[in-house]
Amino acid sequence: MRTPDSHFSRYSALIATLICILGLGVIATPSKSGTQARAEAGAALPGALVHRVRALPAAAPRSAAPQDAGQPAPSAAPAAPKPVELPEGDGKPIATEYCQMCHKLTNLTKAHKDLDDWKDTIRTMIDRGASIPDDKVDVLAQYLAKNFGPKDPTSASAASATPAASSDAAAASAPAPAKAVVELPDGDGKAIATENCQACHKLTNLTKAHKSLDDWKETVQTMIDRGANVPADQVDTLVQYLAKNFGPKDASAPAAAAPPSSTPAN
Repeated sequence: MRTPDSHFSRYSALIATLICILGLGVIATPSKSGTQARAEAGAALPGALVHRVRALPAAAPRSAAPQDAGQPAPSAAPAAPKPVELPEGDGKPIATEYCQMCHKLTNLTKAHKDLDDWKDTIRTMIDRGASIPDDKVDVLAQYLAKNFGPKDPTSASAASATPAASSDAAAASAPAPAKAVVELPDGDGKAIATENCQACHKLTNLTKAHKSLDDWKETVQTMIDRGANVPADQVDTLVQYLAKNFGPKDASAPAAAAPPSSTPAN
């Protein structure tokens, strides 16, 4: 015989079992709202990344790569040499046109020569092939001597100088003595040499030379071939004059014999 208490206990156990089953199902099944939220978040993420990439500057400057410590720093390109500008004057276009055909103009600006030395230099350049017209040689020589002549002596400072130092300064600041004028020996060819030879070079070229008659003939003929205006009827007179006054040096005289040593008388 069944009692009401037994039915109630069975129903209670069945209900408890159903509640447990439902509870486990609820726990195991993910909520629709959470899954949907994660899906929406995942779909929105690529769009946000694309928006941020598009927001970046189009021409963002690239940072310079750090230089290795072992590599030398790149050297700056050497500065181009400054072109030489000659002083203004009648001889400037002549020097610019002819002188720098063979060498730099600094060869002129760094030189310090007097008029005769510049004439000798120009004639030497012509002998080596420079095509300077004869009517421009004197203009060029005057221009070079004016702008690139001998340096002035450096003046010494007189501030707080001792008497000895002041005397040295005065000696240093004294002007250089003028060059002695070359005077050729008298003779039939003196006027010819003075007029024609020093038109191209200094007379010291004659006085320092020591040549035979034949050598002087060759020298005079060479100068005529280079443009010296020595009249033909004066060539022999000039050669004889040069050979007589500036011929070969005499051989050194033998040393005087030493007096015989006196031997003591026995």
